[in-house]
This record gives sequence, C-alpha cells and structure tokens, in this order.
Amino acid sequence: MRVEIVHVGGRYFERVYAHLSGVAPGEVDAYQVPRSLPPVLDDAAEYLPAELGAGEAIIAINIHPELLLEIPNMVRGGSVRALIAPIEDPNWIKPGLERQVTQACARAEMESAFPKPFCSLEPSTPALVEFCEQFGVGSPKLRLRVEGGRVAAADVVRGSPCGLTHFVAGKLVGLPADESLAEQAGQLHHGYPCLASMAMDPALGDTIMHKSLFLLRDAVAEALREAKVAAGEE
Repeated sequence: MRVEIVHVGGRYFERVYAHLSGVAPGEVDAYQVPRSLPPVLDDAAEYLPAELGAGEAIIAINIHPELLLEIPNMVRGGSVRALIAPIEDPNWIKPGLERQVTQACARAEMESAFPKPFCSLEPSTPALVEFCEQFGVGSPKLRLRVEGGRVAAADVVRGSPCGLTHFVAGKLVGLPADESLAEQAGQLHHGYPCLASMAMDPALGDTIMHKSLFLLRDAVAEALREAKVAAGEE
C-alpha cells in the first residue's frame, strides 16, 4: 500500500514520516502545504499538490480545514481508498469538521479515520486494516519474553506511527518484569517524548497525551501478564 502524507512540516510530521518510511522504504511520499493561510480560501485545491492521489491512503497532518475537506473531492474516482487525519491537539480538527470530512469521504467512496491520538487507531474497514497491518501501526500491542525475572525481549506487534512504541520497547529489555514495568514505560513515554498535546480535550475529558500514555501503559501491562502466563509464572 502506497501512502501519501500531506503536512505543514514540524517535528511530529518528521517522526511519522521517518518511522513509516523505515518500515516500508519507497512506499511513503510527503507533500508540504502552507501552514499560514486565510481562514476562508477561494480555491482550496490551489494549495494542494497536483500529484496528490497516486497512493491508496492519505495521511493529513494538521492542515488547513478547507484543504482537509477538499482532499476527498480532489482524489475521488482514483486509487485513494482511505483518508486518515490524526488529532494530536484538540485544535487540529473540530467535531464539526470531522463530520464534514467523514461525509465527503463517504460520497467519494473512501474510508476515513480521525484517531485521537494517532496511536489509538483501531481500524475496522478494509483499507485501514491493510494500512495498519503493512506498517505495524495502531493501538499499541507488545510481545514480551521474560527470563530470570527480567524482560529478555520486547517486540512491537503494533505501535505508534511516530515510533514511540518501538523506542519504549527497546528500553524495556533488561528491566525487572514486575508491577513497576508499566510505570517505567510511562516514564519512557515522557522521555521520548510524546508530542501529543497537554491541552484539555473536552471530548476526552483529559489530555490527548494522557490518552497516549494510558494506551502504552495498558499495553505493557497486558504484554507482561501474557509473558508470565507463557513462562508459567502465573
């Protein structure tokens, strides 16, 4: 599956691009669009790259609302099967815009997803399932091996598109395989660091960064439980 990223630059885009490109070299293209645009655009398509639409999935990162809404119209009838617009900050995509883009994608016979944060993606439609399987991304899932009371190996089955899950997994090896492991993972989450916003999100009743943290800690705790069962320690 070929993926196109439409973005305005910045550290978060750089991480996502680096991680996805590392997983599937040559399968990820990136197009930068202007960050500062007027609130209302006469022709949104003018600011989108003419080449857009050659892939099967588009990831739109923090782009102007009218550009996001224009993408389904611009690429409809082509090879694009899904539009993914992650929300790492409450201001990136408001609920009303999400509804409009969802409807535009449906009219273009495209799947759509607005994971908040990106590492919470739980696909349930064919193209999104294929994307997550090919790139190994989505809600974190790890596989641990425990030997002698310590983590001997940590593999990422599915993880954050920004690479944070892989970073944490690598640091877990050698640590005590006890109830402190999930907390250690949480500290590593802050050390990478996670780039999701710490602004309160009204829909979550919490911050998006905290949601990312809880997903990771829960994944580590579950992987440890499964590893101990496999090792006959529970």
